[in-house]
Amino acid sequence: MTKTVGSLPSVDLDLNDAKRRYHFTFTREDHERLPFYSALMTALEEDHTSLRLLASVRMEQRNPMLILAALHLCALTGHPILGPIYLDARHGRLGDPVGAASTVIAVLNDEPELVANELHRSTQTNEPGRSAIFQALIAHIARDRAEVINVVDVGTSAGINLYFDQFPVKRVDDDNPLTLVCRDETLVDRSIPLPRVSARVGIDPSPLDLDNEGDRRWLQACLWPEEPRRLDRLEAVIQHRTSWPTTTILTGTARDRLSDALDQGDANALTIVMNSYVVGYFSEVDQTSYFETMTQHCASSNVAWLSLESPFMVQWPTSSRSSELARMGATQVLVTLPGGEPREWGWCHHHGHWLNLSIPA
Repeated sequence: MTKTVGSLPSVDLDLNDAKRRYHFTFTREDHERLPFYSALMTALEEDHTSLRLLASVRMEQRNPMLILAALHLCALTGHPILGPIYLDARHGRLGDPVGAASTVIAVLNDEPELVANELHRSTQTNEPGRSAIFQALIAHIARDRAEVINVVDVGTSAGINLYFDQFPVKRVDDDNPLTLVCRDETLVDRSIPLPRVSARVGIDPSPLDLDNEGDRRWLQACLWPEEPRRLDRLEAVIQHRTSWPTTTILTGTARDRLSDALDQGDANALTIVMNSYVVGYFSEVDQTSYFETMTQHCASSNVAWLSLESPFMVQWPTSSRSSELARMGATQVLVTLPGGEPREWGWCHHHGHWLNLSIPA
């Protein structure tokens, strides 16, 4: 029998799975630097309505970030209670993060439809901080191999990381909102020149359009209010991108559009396919298929593959979960060179805050 609480059916929902996902989504570092979102994530994990909401999401998008983004969207669109809380969080004015999180949970229980109505969406953060990682890796991949490359971004959202070479990367922040701050924990050589990019191609089942107000608002909602630098950077990208190189975004899945994407650009150039925190949203069958397809392309053609994914979200033979960095929530850096096989090149922060590069000999 279907039991309904509020507007949410609770039949056949795996609440234990939802609880586990809330519990393991944030890294220790995230909990330490995000007092409001840390308290909110902990409260979501213990709240029955929140568990049912997440458990009701289709498996490929069952990520607590979708719940956080839906709540943030409500705040951005003027909810009378959530709006002031999230605004204070953005400006560092929340004196009681735990109390604020409790208030958000109370709103969620009173008005679950606010979030339920947005669960058809996908988390499409399109985090440009990862371009700091892409820059270092692409420079190493292209060195002595290619002066010109084509870039394909799988799960491109609005295509922001197709502009990976347009962001200054520094160890210390400055007044430029486009600056990416990355702590290189190993001898990452940032003096290696980046190759010229002939074609920039993205693939996404539901690409976002930076010219569309609703899409821009959703991108804002997918960011975290306690990180105003990321929100400022998105606004700067929207402002500057009209002067940046042209991109091509193909609508569809990697399974359906990868061949089309590989046909774009300079046929004599090295093509680098990259993905970051997207494969975890594929079905298990599609994860396996994508791994095999990319491995075959790299083995037989002038294609390199650069993958930034959590080993706990992606089921590949190369997914390493035993290292201390993996247990702390780090992202595995997997690189496949033309003619080679997938190999681990190190670890990084999921938003590009640091890179621990260890290129195999």
